[in-house]
Amino acid sequence: MIKYSIQRLCQTALLIGLLFNGQALIAQDRNNIDLGRSIYESGIGRDGREISAALHGSTVLSGAAIACIGCHGKNGRGGGESFIQAPDIRWMNLSKPYSARRIGAAEIPYNQLSFTRALRSGTSPSDRKLDPAMPRFDLADDEIRSLIAYLDKIDQTQQDNDHSRPVILGLLPVSGLNSLADALDLKLRNCPARDGNTPIAAVNIIYFNTPEDAVSKLDRQLATNPHAIMLAPYLAGWEDQYSDATSRMNIQTVLPFSLLDPPPRSNWYFPFPGLEAQILALLKSMKEDGYTQLRIKYEPEDLLSTKLNAFARNIAPFHHISVISGNFREKEQIKSAWLWLKPVDENQIDAESAKNELVLVPALFFKPNKREVNSKEKELAEWRIAYPYKPGAGKNGIWRTPVDIWASAACEFLSLAGAKLIDLKSLPEILKWEKDLFLYTKPDIDQLSDQVFIYKLP
Repeated sequence: MIKYSIQRLCQTALLIGLLFNGQALIAQDRNNIDLGRSIYESGIGRDGREISAALHGSTVLSGAAIACIGCHGKNGRGGGESFIQAPDIRWMNLSKPYSARRIGAAEIPYNQLSFTRALRSGTSPSDRKLDPAMPRFDLADDEIRSLIAYLDKIDQTQQDNDHSRPVILGLLPVSGLNSLADALDLKLRNCPARDGNTPIAAVNIIYFNTPEDAVSKLDRQLATNPHAIMLAPYLAGWEDQYSDATSRMNIQTVLPFSLLDPPPRSNWYFPFPGLEAQILALLKSMKEDGYTQLRIKYEPEDLLSTKLNAFARNIAPFHHISVISGNFREKEQIKSAWLWLKPVDENQIDAESAKNELVLVPALFFKPNKREVNSKEKELAEWRIAYPYKPGAGKNGIWRTPVDIWASAACEFLSLAGAKLIDLKSLPEILKWEKDLFLYTKPDIDQLSDQVFIYKLP
């Protein structure tokens, strides 16, 4: 009986020991995965150490700038919808043997040793040099083991956190289709850290050929990442189509790169004043100075110009402005203005405008040209150009381009998101950056028009 009791006691002690050991192993595994995730998403290693890496053999970057997620994406699958053509680095993919991962060469699967060599020296298991865009990391052995543990569970951990970790997506034309979009793409890739230490939230760019292609790719992306937010999508020319699609998808859009104001009932946040708001600001400006009559120059064959003409004609009466056809009668002593909704330069304005006439031009339609005076008696027309932001900055008067402004606002948003100073589910009322720039979360057209900057000449 005593012998039997001792045996039961030993068995119980063994089970308890195994239980505690199992729990300890589970906790250690969880810690490894958490550390791996920190390395993958933020470039932060053990004990909060900011990991550094050499890029292209010489440039040294650190932290969020070299975080794996920036190229390989939230789920590690890489592909062409991130910043570069990056491979799938889920561990199940890296450790699985393939007969031909690239033409003419059978690739050897990765193990911990070869993966370590790839991260530190940029050499594959088959002694092939990896792409120079792949950084060479200063990771310790335990950090690499943790990264492998995370890559082994990345699909599961992402599914577990999809409800609370929205993906930030971008939407840009493929390279070479639009120079402005290409410049915006480059700037979004290289957002500077606010203080050198704050991580920058990752953004996954979707590249499209046509608006229809964009909607299709966005649909596929949202099928796997339903909790997403769109940042600075390039919408110039297809705002309505995008708004209809994203309303159906129920996706938020932040800082749309758009010519027009947000369409009614759109889910857009922090928009810059579009052409409608710029027109309204110009009309308010002329009315404040006592101008009461307006004629409009637009291009009937151009859909955008025609749409803006209809908007201006509809809103002018609300500000007690009469829209007339034909030429002004200078003898009537009525202060009159001329709104241009088609491309125009300074000399064209001076040649065609009436004496004492005010000329109004949204910046999109203004073609800079040196003004010429053909006669000493010629009185140049006063004209005003509307910009969606204050273009001049600092004492030196350097003018900021639209891409500079949109990108700096987007980088500020990514910095705030990376530092957890901004909640993607409840955005702040105002986004501020630099010294003199800010945007409202959901402005109405009057708020947008009040943000318009009007440049006056002469």
